[in-house]
Amino acid sequence: KDNVLAMNAEKKAEYTGTPLPERFAVAKSLIKKASEAENCQLDAANLTKSEIEIMGGLTKKRGISETPFKTIERETVIYKLTEAFKGVADALKNSGITGNEIGEITPSMLASGEWKKGTFRGYNISIPPARIIPGRTNPYVQFLESVKDKLCSLGFQEFDGPLVETEFWNGDALFMPQFHAARDIHDVYRLKYPTHAKSIEEPYLSNVAAVHRNGGNTGSRGWNYNFDNEFTRRLIMRSQGTVLSAHQLHKAEIPGKYFGIARCFRYDKVDATHLSDFYQTEGIVLGEEVNLKTLLGFLEMFAVEIAGATDVKYVPGYFPFTEPSIEVHIKHPKLGWFELGGSGIFRPEVTKAMGVDVPVLAWGIGIDRMALMALGLNDLRELFCEDIEKVRLRKAKF
Repeated sequence: KDNVLAMNAEKKAEYTGTPLPERFAVAKSLIKKASEAENCQLDAANLTKSEIEIMGGLTKKRGISETPFKTIERETVIYKLTEAFKGVADALKNSGITGNEIGEITPSMLASGEWKKGTFRGYNISIPPARIIPGRTNPYVQFLESVKDKLCSLGFQEFDGPLVETEFWNGDALFMPQFHAARDIHDVYRLKYPTHAKSIEEPYLSNVAAVHRNGGNTGSRGWNYNFDNEFTRRLIMRSQGTVLSAHQLHKAEIPGKYFGIARCFRYDKVDATHLSDFYQTEGIVLGEEVNLKTLLGFLEMFAVEIAGATDVKYVPGYFPFTEPSIEVHIKHPKLGWFELGGSGIFRPEVTKAMGVDVPVLAWGIGIDRMALMALGLNDLRELFCEDIEKVRLRKAKF
């Protein structure tokens, strides 16, 4: 706007013969000086008080603007030895130390022979060298691998699945009613495109739909509502690791032991023990002889042997797909008690719809939280920070 006004005022002055107002004349002079200066930069030290005042209305310090000038702030620091240190300066000079000594040999110096003409900086071999880390695995990845090794050594087989799931496998197959609060958009992330899967595998769709409507062949009364075949095909980001167990049930061996490490996505307020995307270790054990005591043994292994907790407690819980349901809690030295994960024995409404007629133990443990304890951290966000060395050092101290 100032440029346009300056141009209009200049044209008016040409026609009327009147001189330009001072601010326009100074602005024109500043623009001319800048165009002629090196790199189009003006030093404030070389400007008059009037020019600096007018420049203040023609410039901004940050961001993109339509003003003709932009302010660049620089700080020049000069160090000088006082008389008290003159003896030090003389001593350095007499010893031949100029400050231009070579501290590092480069390939170009070797090629040109320049290193022969200079002097080398002295080295104190008693000073510990900087720690050099070769290519290594992230500490959290190492922890995940150690959990896998532990479970595989106990005879578990690993399963996996896609990050994008249908409402069917993420909830319906787990006897979670379609009107459950966890299905709300504030608790799961939906896909914008495509919004729905083309189909759901049979006979599992029909079996699960019957269980929801009236219990099917499970002896249950179900949820007594009209199962929505359109809703069940909706695509979402996997919100719980138990979806892997639902996928595995109809193809599992009996007896059998399975586990998976699943990245899950669920809306949550991020803090020291909660993230909006997180990892769970999910597992199932199928067999005629498994029972609640077997499940408690596995939970103790996760809490004590893997997480390294010394204080553990079991709390009754509720999940639509297990009965009984148990939560395992551990005590962190800084954060106090928090839930490590949920578990239980799958309900017949879950297992029989998939063709399984034996007890199935299931758990979903927050492996991020296990790592929080095992690596000696106080905040889940440290597992995913860019300062990997910080996590390594905390692990070493712990």
